[in-house]
Amino acid sequence: MLIASAPNLRDLGGHRTTDGRKVRTGVGFRSGALNVLTPEEQQQLVAAGVRLVCDLRTDKEREDGPDLLPEGVEYRVLDVQRHGGHGADIAALFAAPEQAEALRSPQSAERFLTEVYRAFVTTSDAHEAYRDLLRALRRPGTLMHCTAGKDRTGWGTAVLLSLLGVDRDTIMADYLESNLHLSGPYAPLIALAPDPEVIRPLLEVREVYLQAAFDTAEQHYGDLESYASRALELTEADLAALRELYLH
Repeated sequence: MLIASAPNLRDLGGHRTTDGRKVRTGVGFRSGALNVLTPEEQQQLVAAGVRLVCDLRTDKEREDGPDLLPEGVEYRVLDVQRHGGHGADIAALFAAPEQAEALRSPQSAERFLTEVYRAFVTTSDAHEAYRDLLRALRRPGTLMHCTAGKDRTGWGTAVLLSLLGVDRDTIMADYLESNLHLSGPYAPLIALAPDPEVIRPLLEVREVYLQAAFDTAEQHYGDLESYASRALELTEADLAALRELYLH
């Protein structure tokens, strides 16, 4: 499904699992913000089978760019940082750069995003949002998104694919694909920045970011299934429903 106004919109399926099964296509989707969809693009969502949109963005992001959705598509807010404090809203940094340690050097920018990903695993807001997201994904036609569809959505996708049995290398490759989809839209922002090399780490996905989230989950909980059960409070029935829906 190619939609010009949502360049990072993708199907969650198509991947092989370690036991030889395959993740179904046409069941779940991921994207960046859906705030500039044309009426024709909105109908493309419906034609693809999208029936529920889960928005992981902050209050400010949703206020600045509310989703444009067709009639009949349910909308649900699952704010990963409802009480603030861990910087998943990258745009907020650019609004107050004098307060942004992340904008001082390429190294500080990369450290900032690394800490954001660790917070996806450790904060109560993120636990609640990702718990509700994984349960929502039991419903066919669910689409998750944040602003770029790369960080908050990237971790949600990585957790889902891990629980379905997709291997880590495949998950990482799927995650890094966001760079291909966003390189065009972000090129003007990088080119116009006073120091492009400081901005670049904030606008890209990097292996070190997702690996930090995986490492944090394993340090705190042992493995991804324990993270899902203890932090996200997903039950065996929840996991069985996801696998029944997505795997064949």
